[in-house]
Amino acid sequence: MVDFEHKPLEHDPAFEGPMKRRSCTDLTCLVIFLLFIVVWFSLGIYALSSGNVKRLLAPTDSSGRKCGLDADVADKPFLFFFDLTTCDLDENRCDTPQVCLEKCPDTNWRFDTDQPLEEIRKKIICRPGVNVTHKSVLEIEALINVTACAPMYFKGKSIVHRCFPLDLGTGFIDDVIIEKIKKSETIIKTLAYAQGVFDKVKSSSGSVMGIIVGGAVMCIIYMLILRWLAVPVVCVTIIAVCGLLICLACLSYQSYAKTSSALWLITMIILICTVLVIIIVTVCMWSKVYLACQLIKEASKAIMSVLSSIFFPIIPWLFQIALLFYFFYIVFLFMSIKRQTFAIEHSPNGFPDDCKCQNFNYTVKSSCDPEIFNSKCEENGGICVSTVCRLQKENSPSAIGLAYFIHIVGGIWICIFLSAIGDMTLAGTFASWYWTINKHDVSFFTVSESLWRTVRYHPGTVAFGSFLLTICRLFRLLIDILEGLSEDNSGDCCTGFVRCIVPCLLALLERFVKFMTGNAYIICAIYGKGLCDSAGEALSLIMRNLARTTILNKVVGWVLLGGKVLVTCAMVAIAWAHYKSQDDQFWWAPTVLVGVGTFIVASVFFSVHSMAVDTIFLCFLEDSERNDGTEERPYYMSRGIAKLLTKT
Repeated sequence: MVDFEHKPLEHDPAFEGPMKRRSCTDLTCLVIFLLFIVVWFSLGIYALSSGNVKRLLAPTDSSGRKCGLDADVADKPFLFFFDLTTCDLDENRCDTPQVCLEKCPDTNWRFDTDQPLEEIRKKIICRPGVNVTHKSVLEIEALINVTACAPMYFKGKSIVHRCFPLDLGTGFIDDVIIEKIKKSETIIKTLAYAQGVFDKVKSSSGSVMGIIVGGAVMCIIYMLILRWLAVPVVCVTIIAVCGLLICLACLSYQSYAKTSSALWLITMIILICTVLVIIIVTVCMWSKVYLACQLIKEASKAIMSVLSSIFFPIIPWLFQIALLFYFFYIVFLFMSIKRQTFAIEHSPNGFPDDCKCQNFNYTVKSSCDPEIFNSKCEENGGICVSTVCRLQKENSPSAIGLAYFIHIVGGIWICIFLSAIGDMTLAGTFASWYWTINKHDVSFFTVSESLWRTVRYHPGTVAFGSFLLTICRLFRLLIDILEGLSEDNSGDCCTGFVRCIVPCLLALLERFVKFMTGNAYIICAIYGKGLCDSAGEALSLIMRNLARTTILNKVVGWVLLGGKVLVTCAMVAIAWAHYKSQDDQFWWAPTVLVGVGTFIVASVFFSVHSMAVDTIFLCFLEDSERNDGTEERPYYMSRGIAKLLTKT
């Protein structure tokens, strides 16, 4: 039971920090987690044996063959569309014959009966099996009318192995509908722009990585600064926040003066009240704010004393990156597992009765097998051109949906598990540092010892805590999916309220679970207790020191967020200046990549500082309850914090 009353922990002369003798915790959760891992990897093995990422990326012709992969089109990796104007980007389909080619057309061409017959035979592109070597001009024209051959094509460029025209030609397409051509041009330009962005990112990968590494160095410098200048940094942060809120209040007042809208008036009042609350809390509880600053300095001191703790998160982070690559690779493999559906289609200008099939009575839209159709059906002694067995769609098997769900759950669970392993390892590291009176006696292998304790005794506890967070994430993901699939009911006030309040409640629940599991990991790292016992003990300790906890969380949160924003903005500014000077329309792509990458790296580094502060804070609370600073019960905290203790 959680004890919310002030019942301080008793002094234990035998306590010397994280327990050396401990036993395994939450074994049931560990067994469940391991069984789930077996199922998860079994699905991965199935995907590896049944899927092929190359088949996902390779284009498919009208006969269902993968260009450049299937045996009869292995030397033809490019897909050509007879009539690109029939493509519907919204429905992701093209109602036109599509064939595999060795290369995209390198010139513009259009069928004309006045052209020399040999030139027509040489340049025309037809469906597989259609031979025009001995055809006359009129016979070739008839093949074009039944869409067995393309009436025209344009000089093309390969974009993701699809042939798209580079130049439609002036005066070359007078009889083609202009609106459709414009639509096709929009699709082509979009794909070409995407290709340009990809090429720019690929060519800039080296400099992007260099700038991100610079951001990592800046993070370390920022943490060094906090060791000596925590109070000025916190003061500047508070002043900056108040200044920003005042500016927003002024803008709200200007908008209210122009529109007389009650919304702007309410916004201004809320902003002003927020500023007043921040100022009052800072003034009235300055001693606790100052204590939080001292704990931030202590955290920086602990990090610099155990320098390997800065770089340790890189290990679980690399595992998470590897997991991410594996996760998406398996997703792509699942996406490549398709069942093709073929159906009979008649050409509008053809004569369907001319196509004769042995022992088969095909009708329009009836299902068919292209191999059987091509071998059993013929028209005028050759393949059928008036009637074709064409690919309609590619669908995933019904069981793939369940595989997706299990794979997503596993990906989220394992990712959170790896992060939690790192958190508990750091908690044990900083707890060992705190509960050592002479900080010079801290072992060089403190991080590795803490990692061994975590992996040896507490993977079940970590699996339990990460599972709780996984459930929260899944509920939020489910709500987002349902909201995306539901119809627009913006006019319904009740529906709008539910859509707003449910995600907020789930977000608050996730934050609470994350807060509780994080503190439970700290207690577990120190005492070796299970998740529930550790969470109860941590909550009891926090509730007995609620004011200190609230102030500390807010101050540390603002300081670390400010650090992440500062480092990210600095690196983005450098990237912007570097890539903008190259006079390239795609300069923004590597700049955005630098911003995202730097923020992720900064989050990894500052997570160490956050865990250090949380761990040292809980240790400080225990220290202040267990000990009184006398020779018999000396404090483990620094002298500066001990002096502040009586004032807070």
